[in-house]
Amino acid sequence: MTTVRTLEANAYKEGKWWMVSIPEIDGLTQCKTIEKIPEQAADLAAILLDVPVEQIAVTITYTMDEEAAAANESWHQAQAQLAAARTNVDARLADLARTLKTKGYTLKDIGALTGYTFQRISQILK
Repeated sequence: MTTVRTLEANAYKEGKWWMVSIPEIDGLTQCKTIEKIPEQAADLAAILLDVPVEQIAVTITYTMDEEAAAANESWHQAQAQLAAARTNVDARLADLARTLKTKGYTLKDIGALTGYTFQRISQILK
């Protein structure tokens, strides 16, 4: 069994390049694109530690400047609010479907009234 060492890396944009720092091993590399960061960081660690790359796992933390970080935080908050709203909407739809079903409406009726297929209404009611 191979032991995998997990390292923390910090990535940040500097001009056209992504800089990737692995403080634990005093490593620094750069990438042209964000997609290459995990691979490049693992390769750097493997070279500096003189181990096969398969023995390295890297957790990347992306750092942004203050303005971008604030916009990112705002976006995450909006995403959380949207998820909560979706949960509420789903619960209200289930309540409506149950109420209409007890009043004698068919699944097709409920689907037509709510804009969902009767199959989806059936799933919601289960």
